[in-house]
Amino acid sequence: MGSSAPRLSAAVLTPVHVPGTMPMTAAAIDLAAAGYTEHEFYASGQARRYRGVLPGAQATGQIIDGGWPYRTRVLVRAPRAAKFNGTLVVEWANVTAGQDIDFAFAESYAYLLREGYAVAVVSAQRLGVDRLKTWSPQRYSDLSVTAESTDPQTGQKIDDCPTGTACPGDPLSWDIMTQVSKALKDNVAPVQALPGLKVRNVIALGESQSAMRLSLYYNAIQPIYRFFDGFVFLDLAQQMRADVKTPAISVNSESLAGLLPPVSTSTYTRVWEVAGTSHASFYAVKYVDSLLLRDQSVPGPNGPLTFTKMMEQQGCKLQPLFSKVDAGLVLSAAIHGVRQWADAGKPAAPTRQFQRDAKGSVIRDAEGQVVGGVRLAQFAVPTATTAPNGDALGCLLAGHHRDFTGEELKQRYGNPQAYAQQVRTVMQQAMKQGYVLPYDGLAAIRAAEQAEVAR
Repeated sequence: MGSSAPRLSAAVLTPVHVPGTMPMTAAAIDLAAAGYTEHEFYASGQARRYRGVLPGAQATGQIIDGGWPYRTRVLVRAPRAAKFNGTLVVEWANVTAGQDIDFAFAESYAYLLREGYAVAVVSAQRLGVDRLKTWSPQRYSDLSVTAESTDPQTGQKIDDCPTGTACPGDPLSWDIMTQVSKALKDNVAPVQALPGLKVRNVIALGESQSAMRLSLYYNAIQPIYRFFDGFVFLDLAQQMRADVKTPAISVNSESLAGLLPPVSTSTYTRVWEVAGTSHASFYAVKYVDSLLLRDQSVPGPNGPLTFTKMMEQQGCKLQPLFSKVDAGLVLSAAIHGVRQWADAGKPAAPTRQFQRDAKGSVIRDAEGQVVGGVRLAQFAVPTATTAPNGDALGCLLAGHHRDFTGEELKQRYGNPQAYAQQVRTVMQQAMKQGYVLPYDGLAAIRAAEQAEVAR
């Protein structure tokens, strides 16, 4: 393609004003209390299609053609100008549940809002956009991200699902993510989605299926445009190229550790595997449950379903679902680490993975606990069990927790002071190593001191 990068266009943003309707998947928390506003914009433009951006890609993609029109939407959450820290985080909305869900924001919103990030959630894929249209035709009927997904030269697919299962293909998603993010960073008239804010750097964020696609973006699209200043993936990221000089951290759960081979890292990439974590944490799922109930977007036989109910319907052997080990604490540290890396050139904490044997299987101790990885107090000094939950994929990813009884806590720790001291030791170590931020680590220690566990 030559030494010069092709021109990168910005999407055209238009505020959404449709009387009598509300945005689907708007934030499920009180943003105003944190000094934030949320607005929804249509985003339109013309996208290119690419060859070589398929699962496993390890080379720069090739432009096939351009001029493919799209029209989608983006949710923008903006702080006051005085609070803004200069970084825009753009989440690629996850569509695995059949609609847009901002799972990564659900894990890390407390940190993002506390530290003054601007946050955007982009609807980049057809599955999510089509659900927007059926949920509110009045608001979303003219959205479209559809394009031909066949290579005109080879007749092969140019976009596919990571597992080989049937999917519509989203060949425009790469440019949609970039062009919408560029429009937000440029922040120019006539539509300034981030009024009064000057963006210094942009971090791309995605969870699970979105992390997989973003890691392919990292390998195949980022070298073309070099637009994003950093990437943060939460579970399911592909192997990252070693020669892309953009900071990237993948935070991985224990629930996926036995399903995927370990990812190697390089000067600019890190993998932090978090012991005891499920694919989505108990705390993030509470946010998602509130969102789905409010929107009534997942119909069930007896009314709208929560995400928890969707998982329970898969026949999981154990209840309740999801681990209480808070992966969001480590995800927040990863976002912070990538921001510092991009902004000040300070590399993030080193890769920390589970120990594996010669066959690549995760090593466990005599009690069945994973060896190695990032270890939070909720895992190392538990007040609840964490366990697998059968062989069905959804149940395996969800996992299970059981809160200890008062008697069990008394037997395990003896007294509240001993419990609090153990939490203090673990969290101070995690803070020192850079896998937990001081604010979050100290909050966990204070909570342990006030909990009176094992009294």
